[in-house]
Amino acid sequence: MIHGVLNLGRGMTEDRFTETLEAFTETKVLDEDPESPTAGEYVTTENVVYTDMPGRVKFPTLTVREREQGAQVPAIQDVAVHVAVGSAPLVVVNTLWRVTASTADPALVGRVFRTKGLPQAGQVTASRFPVEQVS
Repeated sequence: MIHGVLNLGRGMTEDRFTETLEAFTETKVLDEDPESPTAGEYVTTENVVYTDMPGRVKFPTLTVREREQGAQVPAIQDVAVHVAVGSAPLVVVNTLWRVTASTADPALVGRVFRTKGLPQAGQVTASRFPVEQVS
């Protein structure tokens, strides 16, 4: 029974994805070609891991709420990238995410985020990668 409900929740979550993302890593290599205009400089190369991945960029809420219980633990919600469960197994800490399209907010297109940690696993409706905005 939990399996069916979990799959239903995952489907509903994926229906809310409004961004298209690509995940990539960067490699810096010293350009040793004497005829190159960048000779002696470090050149950054992007290595794309995933492209055209549906997902969502979730920013923390700024809404102030009344405390409901005296024993609540305060928490800070960071920016997160949500993707389908199991769709990004090669994403590790420091992997970069670029928003390539957004139906919710065109201002997100072109923004880059760096993965700060791995998502929770198990009975979750989406893989929520904690990220920090790079650009």
